[in-house]
Order: sequence, then C-alpha cells, then structure tokens
Amino acid sequence: MKILLKFISPILIAIILLSFTYGQNSVKIYGELKPKKSEINVSRLKILVKTNNLILVETITDTFGKFKLIFIPKTNNKIDFYCAGIGNDTIFLKRMVNIQTDSLNLAFSLPVKYKLNLKGKVICPICKKTDKVFKIIYLNTNPYIAVGVKKTDDGQYDMSNVKLKQEKYTPIELSRYSCKRDSIKF
Repeated sequence: MKILLKFISPILIAIILLSFTYGQNSVKIYGELKPKKSEINVSRLKILVKTNNLILVETITDTFGKFKLIFIPKTNNKIDFYCAGIGNDTIFLKRMVNIQTDSLNLAFSLPVKYKLNLKGKVICPICKKTDKVFKIIYLNTNPYIAVGVKKTDDGQYDMSNVKLKQEKYTPIELSRYSCKRDSIKF
C-alpha cells in the first residue's frame, strides 16, 4: 500500500497543480512582426497588451519576430497591442474589441499601416479622426566626419585636403504619426 501511495501521490499532485495554470477564459495569441524593410531588426522586441492603460501581459519576440501571449481578457474591453524596443518608440500596433475566441494568429507590419481619409489626411487607428493626428519629424543629428586627413612623418595631421561629409542618416524610430487625443504613436 505504501509503494502504491508513493507512485500515485506525485502524479495526483502534478495533475492538481497543472489544472490551475490557465483558466477556461484564457486567450492564446500567436503573433509575428513583419518588417517592411529588411534592415529592421525584429528580434528581442517587447510586445505589450494593454487595456484601460493597464498592462495585461508582455512578452519578447524571438529572432524571427514571432511571439506568444496567454492572458485572460476582461469582458467587453478594448485590448491594445504595442511594440517597444525600437529606438525610443512604443508603437501602437492594433486594437481589438471583445475577443470571442480562445486562440488567435496575428501578423503586425512594421511600420504600422495607416489609412487616409478622402482629403488625404491620416486617420488615427483608435479614435478614427484626423484633427489631432500630427506627422512626427526626426531631425538629422548625425555628426560630420572628416575625409582626407593625412598623418605626416613628424606626427602632425595635414588638413589641407579635408572635406567634411555627413554620415547617412537612418532613423531608428519607426513611428511616422502621433495622435494627441489618444497619446499613441503609429
């Protein structure tokens, strides 16, 4: 009898502990970040899921930009997906309302696709209005480098043929627009 209890008790404890891991209302989201340009690095980025400005869950993307999230959504709430870790940006990815399934496959493009209204103005993906949407402009702050400097035999530098050349600027941030009403970048 003691031998039987030794084998059954660990199995019973494992079954009880594993039954409490996720509730029946949990949602599994399998996602992927798809960059429009190949030079955008999508590995080790943080994916955030927020509702009412509270973070429900967060995860890190793998080398290929894929991620998995498991969380319990609150009923009738709007769920917002964000990506952080590219420059100083926290980019809004998508809003979902009232998730009705227990498993989703999502793909997000980077930078985020935006829509234009009939007047050609960018529409905010949350409030669906254009009056508080502004274009983000990144300034070129890259330094100039000196080309053509030669070192002489006595250790001095010959600056007679020097030309200043500014390095190519590639902005790290991917956000192109901001909505002042919703406090998001996309």
